[in-house]
Amino acid sequence: MISPFQIIVLLLIFVSIIITSLVLASKNESTFKFLIWVAIILCLPFIGSASYLIKHYTSINTKTNNVFS
Repeated sequence: MISPFQIIVLLLIFVSIIITSLVLASKNESTFKFLIWVAIILCLPFIGSASYLIKHYTSINTKTNNVFS
């Protein structure tokens, strides 16, 4: 059985992932794209956050690869 402490820890992790993805989106996207990402993240919190984090970290690799090429 899941204890209340485990539920609180999972909720804190979940909220921190959502906040992290929103902060990264606000810093790296234009206003219109940011609003789209906010809608996706708030409507589908786990999937939206995970997809933005994947997009963010894969686009960083392509940006840095283009600079050094």
